Amino acid sequence: MLLAELAEASGTSTASIKFYRREGLLPPGDRVTATRQEYGSRHMERLQLIQVLRELVDAPIARIGRLTAILDDPDQGLLPALAEAQRITLGVGDEEDPCASDGTRAPEHPSIAAMLEHLGWPDVPSAPRQALDSLLHSLDAWGAPSGAEVLIGYAEPMQRIARADMAWMRRLPGDAPAGPGADNGSGTSDDVLVMRAVAGTVAYDRLVQLLRALGHTSLSVLEDRSPRP
Repeated sequence: MLLAELAEASGTSTASIKFYRREGLLPPGDRVTATRQEYGSRHMERLQLIQVLRELVDAPIARIGRLTAILDDPDQGLLPALAEAQRITLGVGDEEDPCASDGTRAPEHPSIAAMLEHLGWPDVPSAPRQALDSLLHSLDAWGAPSGAEVLIGYAEPMQRIARADMAWMRRLPGDAPAGPGADNGSGTSDDVLVMRAVAGTVAYDRLVQLLRALGHTSLSVLEDRSPRP
């Protein structure tokens, strides 16, 4: 398809498409003439990814550019792209280390190591782990529960949810066979997998939040209806 057709099919203006090309977010099309290029499904998928990042998480162009550079680098696989997308979605940078008042790095919250061992999760650094560490230190400062039992109680159902999320991302019905550069073992391009990861994180985080709120409301109503001594 030509530029105008890509714009119509993707719901993205031609001006935005040209801007994304200049910024390196969108790979060039196949040149047809000196002034015309042909675009395909990979361009459509990249525009959908950019749209999700811009509209759902308000990601700045520079952060999106870092992600698309990883996706376009043949020496990097899917995991680095997912890790960068995760950092963007969480709103954290490369470092999220809590610091003591003197500026030194505070020790990691002990509940994290206990949780990882209990669940059999790998003991590796990641943006979510760093952000979780910061949150647990904040909970301590507020006097809120943050012990290993509390963390494990939340983490066990999250493990089941995370497995379901990953299955959803990789096995949606109707996936086309993988094209060039989409060697991720799922038959789906890396752009689409990353887009699903971002959209799914935002949507299902909201689902968990709403179900938790509904649980609070429902339990409060039931308690209020219970006979009082």
